[in-house]
Amino acid sequence: MARLLWQHPSMTHHCHEPFEACYWGDQGAESVRSILSHPMEVASGERVTLADVPTGSGLLMKEMSFQLDESQFEQLVGLATAPPVFVICDPRLSTTSRLRIVRQLNGAQTFPPFESGWQSLRMQLELCRARDIPYVLLDSDDLRADPAGVTAALMAAVGLPTVGGLESWAPRPDLKLVSPEVGALMSDARKEDDPFYRKVLGSSGIQPRGEVSWEREEATIAAAGLADDVAQWRHWYEEMRADPALIAGRRAERENHADAR
Repeated sequence: MARLLWQHPSMTHHCHEPFEACYWGDQGAESVRSILSHPMEVASGERVTLADVPTGSGLLMKEMSFQLDESQFEQLVGLATAPPVFVICDPRLSTTSRLRIVRQLNGAQTFPPFESGWQSLRMQLELCRARDIPYVLLDSDDLRADPAGVTAALMAAVGLPTVGGLESWAPRPDLKLVSPEVGALMSDARKEDDPFYRKVLGSSGIQPRGEVSWEREEATIAAAGLADDVAQWRHWYEEMRADPALIAGRRAERENHADAR
C-alpha cells in the first residue's frame, strides 16, 4: 500500500512506524517525536526535517496495528487529515507470512498471537466507530485481483485526485525504511537486511496472488500452535469484509452478488 501511494504526485514524504521503538524497545514519546519530525523524502530516500518539507506536501504515516496501544492510536489518528486506511488479508496468509519472516530473523518457530495484529486492529476499528472517525478498509487480495479499480476507489475514499498507473513502480531494493538502531530492537539481523520489507522494496508493482495450497498453509499454522487463534481471526476477518467501509473490488462485488441471490 505504501509503495502504491508513493506513486501519487501528492504523496511526497513517508513516516515509517513511529511507534516501533516504543513497542520493541520500550522507548518513550521522544522516539516518536524524532521519527515524526524527520520523515523520509520518497524521491530521494533521505530523512529531512519538517522545516524542509514544502507546505502542502503529502505525508504517509505507516504503522503496525499491534505496535500501538489505544492512546497511541488516538494520537496517530489525531494527526491525520484523511481517513486511516486499514489493510487486511486472509489471516491464514498473513500468519504464514509472518512465520516465514520470524524464522529468518531469529529461527523462531512461532510468534505471540498478539503480534498478528488482529486483536489490535479490531480494537482500533471499534474505536473509530465509537468516535465517528471515518476509515477505509482494503483487502489486499481485492487489490491484487483488480489493481486499477481498487486503486481508483481508494483515491476517492481518501480524497486524493485520481491518477493512472499507480499500481506499477521501479524497484528500490537499497532503500532503508527502518534505521539499524530501531530494527535491532527486534532482531540484530535487521541491522543489515530487513526481511519484512525486502520483497516489497524489490517489487515492481501489484501482482496477482499465485495459487495457494490451503492444506499446506493450515498445516504450517497448526505446527506453530496457532490454529485456534487463526480460527478466531478468520471470524473477525469475515466481519471486516462485511463492513461498509470495505472498498469493493471485483471479488467483493461477486460476494455481494452471491449473497443477494
